[in-house]
Amino acid sequence: MEAGRGARVRQAPHVLRLLTALLAVGTGVGCPMGPCEEHAPSPLFDGAMVGVGQPQALTVHGVFSRCGASQDERAQSVSVEVRDPQNRVLPATAKLAGHGASAVVRFTPEQTGRHHLVVSFSPVGSVRQSSLYVVEDHSAQAPLADLSTVVECPSVDRTSSGTWLCGSQALRTPDQEPQPLGDYFAPAVVAGDVVWVTEAGRVRRYVDMGSGPLATSADAPFPATGAPADAPPHARLATATELLLLDETHLHRYAFSEEEGLRAMGSTPVRPSRLATFSDDLPSLLMRAGERLLVVRIAEAPAPATLAIQACPYQLDAAGAPRPVPDEPCHSVPGLPVGHEEGVLWARAASGTQNLELLRYSAASGRLRLDGVLEMTSSFQLQGAERLRTTGFGLPVVSPAVGVSRPYAVPRWRAETGTVVLELLPSPERRKPPFVGGRYFHLEHWNILYGVKVYARPSTP
Repeated sequence: MEAGRGARVRQAPHVLRLLTALLAVGTGVGCPMGPCEEHAPSPLFDGAMVGVGQPQALTVHGVFSRCGASQDERAQSVSVEVRDPQNRVLPATAKLAGHGASAVVRFTPEQTGRHHLVVSFSPVGSVRQSSLYVVEDHSAQAPLADLSTVVECPSVDRTSSGTWLCGSQALRTPDQEPQPLGDYFAPAVVAGDVVWVTEAGRVRRYVDMGSGPLATSADAPFPATGAPADAPPHARLATATELLLLDETHLHRYAFSEEEGLRAMGSTPVRPSRLATFSDDLPSLLMRAGERLLVVRIAEAPAPATLAIQACPYQLDAAGAPRPVPDEPCHSVPGLPVGHEEGVLWARAASGTQNLELLRYSAASGRLRLDGVLEMTSSFQLQGAERLRTTGFGLPVVSPAVGVSRPYAVPRWRAETGTVVLELLPSPERRKPPFVGGRYFHLEHWNILYGVKVYARPSTP
């Protein structure tokens, strides 16, 4: 027995050595340490959009070494400088937080545009810099209407007397059963109390009388007898008495009068486009340019641009038919189209720069003229207008390039300062951009059934 106990006692140190070795392997004790790697500093606010006139309290983290003797050091002081788009210094304060690991910067931007922020930590913490975009904040704007009786809204507009148009469906009140004015996806365009609807073979004119259903005013065949049409019209312009339709090969004009009704005034050939102007394969746009019309498309351009915007002028002849302007060739301007308003073309610079440049062209002079440029960093992305085949007009939408929940903004021309600014739009879910038309924008939602929340554009051209 004693010998046995002695044998067990002699085995104990061996077992302890084995356990110690296993623990060392499991915990890394005794293993050579890998190289210390510094983490990239956390991003700041390059993709942020904040409201003008709203007090800001921004947390800025310092950059501290994880390696070496300084890894436990923290900043002892901090300073800040904020400059507005005119490079003027704004009143701002910075206060250390998180035991010197970060700072809270406070200031109130008083104008829209790109601001530059410089935060300096000392003796450690580095210098942090960022851009911050100040916008007109309309994100809390309430909707005008919730259209809940429709199946789908390819576009939204409203007559002067208050009837809503969801595509070619008319609703006197938002909760009313819609009045079909044509095929469900037939394009409709509103001009005051007049609604024009273009179907596969006819043009129809309706009038809002102020109560009850919209009244049929007149109709005419499309295309007119003898006028070719290789495809349905994809662009249109209208007044209460005139409708202009552009298909892939011809420009058509209709005119209405109480005495003569609705008449086809004539058609003229347009040069076919080989390139899509927008993401929905729209071949060209139709713009009113003073007394003229412009057919706008993407065309090939000399190197290094390779592509540019081409605008071809048309005018009405003595009989009221559209014709090319004699002795005046098409003209080109830089960029690629991303949006279209009445008399306004929005384009993105086609240069190789990483920054985002949004160009605004106006057409009132009869030619496309550059009014202003909005420059943003690559931390933002631009989405071109959608559904222009049915909406007619649409604006590009600007949002941060990363993030699941994003704010969305649209450009606006500020005539008093001659600058392009951004307007932040309501977007409750922040997962899908709104559809922005000429006078309204709308958000689709599914609360068991389909519905559309309609908002007024914060501003119009």
